[in-house]
Amino acid sequence: MALPHTQIGGGGLHILVAEDIDGGYTVPNRGVFIHAVDGVSLTLERNEVLGIAGESGCGKSTLAKIIYGAVEPPLTVRRGRVLIEAGDKGFIDMLSCDRDTVRREIMWKTLSYIPQNSMNVLNPMKRIRDHFIETFKFHGMEIGKRDVVNYIREVFNSVGLPVDAINAYPHQLSGGMRQRIVIALALMLRPRVVLADEPTTAVDVVTQLGILSFLKEWQRSNKCSIIVISHDMGVHAYMDDRIAIMYAGNIVEYGEAEKVFMEPLHPYTKLLIESLIKRGERTLKKGILGSPPNLANPPPGCRFHPRCPYAMDVCRREEPPETIVGSRYRVRCWLYSRDGR
Repeated sequence: MALPHTQIGGGGLHILVAEDIDGGYTVPNRGVFIHAVDGVSLTLERNEVLGIAGESGCGKSTLAKIIYGAVEPPLTVRRGRVLIEAGDKGFIDMLSCDRDTVRREIMWKTLSYIPQNSMNVLNPMKRIRDHFIETFKFHGMEIGKRDVVNYIREVFNSVGLPVDAINAYPHQLSGGMRQRIVIALALMLRPRVVLADEPTTAVDVVTQLGILSFLKEWQRSNKCSIIVISHDMGVHAYMDDRIAIMYAGNIVEYGEAEKVFMEPLHPYTKLLIESLIKRGERTLKKGILGSPPNLANPPPGCRFHPRCPYAMDVCRREEPPETIVGSRYRVRCWLYSRDGR
């Protein structure tokens, strides 16, 4: 489906629009539906880093799969569209477009994906250089072996990898090196949008900083857009222009990252940010009491109310509406509802 370009409040253009996404997992033979993403809407602008934050199990990675169009059983999408601007084709819906078209014309070129635990996705039977060569061939790019090797050398220098790693098998490399190779593969065709799901999971803090710095510099120099999905608020503080806070399948706060970190509104966001360790601080940090709800049977009303220190009677009965607070800033909490209940 092609749509005309749509303007946003700041005068820029959307490059990706997720509209009212509703999806989750059907448990075979049990008739149970895990409602992992519930009515989520997001926009991504050109030359922007958008963060999606929240605890493990809140639906972040499911949302990433849906945005990327990687919807296979038991994952199902019951409602919504994911529109991405694909050059002359206008906006294409990743959820209704022909899968072969998406794989050959959208994935890697327009939209690329750095999966969670990406260090484990490399084929153990193939050398690193072969992963790059096969990707070029899959997209019909006739390129000589010498040119491929030169390209790999350039990319490896950028991400701090030794050049001789191109001849290695994955098992011969450290986890951090494999992680950076997968990132290099995701960026090799210079996509306009990169979806990075926990890109620094299972690497040490030094490697983490190197990966984030590389992604940030690559985004700026290529003027592309990145969606960063992470449970680590420190990653979001370093990377994001805007941020969406996700809890139990819902977006509960969404706006400019600086404002979210400096003046969080939703009680859940406040608790997430309070958990960050600040330089020179010596006070003991406390975790958020309780656990995320069962998404097969979430609590009535606001899904955060069993853990919320500000919960009111209305929070236990009714879902909070989305409230616009200032310019391009949204929060779902009865504390800010105009209804005043």
